Amino acid sequence: MSDALMVPHAKKSVERSRYRAKVAFVSPLSSRHTLHEHDACFLGVSLENHNFHLLKLHGMAEWISRRFARCTVLVGDGIHRITLEKSRSLAPAEAREEALRLGCEFVQDSEHVFDGFRDRTDFAFLKCSEIQQWPEYHFYHRQLRNYFDADLGFRASVEAFGSNYHGRRANDTQSDDDDGFGVRRSCDYFLEEFAIFCCLKRRDLSVMVYPGSFSTLAEVAGGAHPGAPAELRELTVVSLQLKGR
Repeated sequence: MSDALMVPHAKKSVERSRYRAKVAFVSPLSSRHTLHEHDACFLGVSLENHNFHLLKLHGMAEWISRRFARCTVLVGDGIHRITLEKSRSLAPAEAREEALRLGCEFVQDSEHVFDGFRDRTDFAFLKCSEIQQWPEYHFYHRQLRNYFDADLGFRASVEAFGSNYHGRRANDTQSDDDDGFGVRRSCDYFLEEFAIFCCLKRRDLSVMVYPGSFSTLAEVAGGAHPGAPAELRELTVVSLQLKGR
C-alpha cells in the first residue's frame, strides 16, 4: 500500500496536521519573489512516497491555498508503472494495472484533504495516464528522447538523476546488470515525466510544486540544457520542505 495512504483515522488526524511547508528553493532563482504573479500551479504527486503521507499533504495544500487560486494535483499513476516493474518485479501490463489502481486509491483517500481548502483554492485532480493519451504528449516525449540521445550534457544529467533515484531504492543483492537496467528505466521514467510537464505548461500551468528535488528539471528551468523543449525551460520549479510544527 502507498505510504501516502497508511494513516489510521486519516480524516480526523489531518485536521491536526503537524507539518508546515516552506520553500526550499526555486528555479530559476529570479522567480522566487514573483510567485505571487501566478494564479495557478500544479502539485506533482509521487505514489508510494512517504512525502505524500496525508498529514504532509495537508501541509502542502495549506501552503498552496495561501498563494494560488487554482491547483492541479498531478497524480503520477501512468509513470509509476516503471517503478513497480523494478520494485515488485511486475510484468509491464500488471505494473500498469497496479499503478492505475494506486492512482485511483490516492484520489479517493486524499480528496478530503483538498476539500478543506477549496474555499480558497480550486483543487482538481489530473492523472498522468490521462495526459499520456494527449497527442502533444507523444510529440514532447519524442523531442525529449531525441535530445537525450543527442546531447551528452543532458543525458549525463538525467542519468545521474536516474542513478541517484535508483540507488535509493536498490537492494544490496542487485548485480551490475540489474543496476544498469534500473538506471535506464529511471531515465525512461523522467523523460516521460518531463513530457507530461511540457503538456501542462502548454496549458498555462507554469509553476510546479513538489516536496523534494528535481535536479535535471531545476537545471533546465535555470537555463541549462538549451535544447530542451521551451515549455520545460519556461517552468518555475518550487521545491518544498516539510517541517514538523
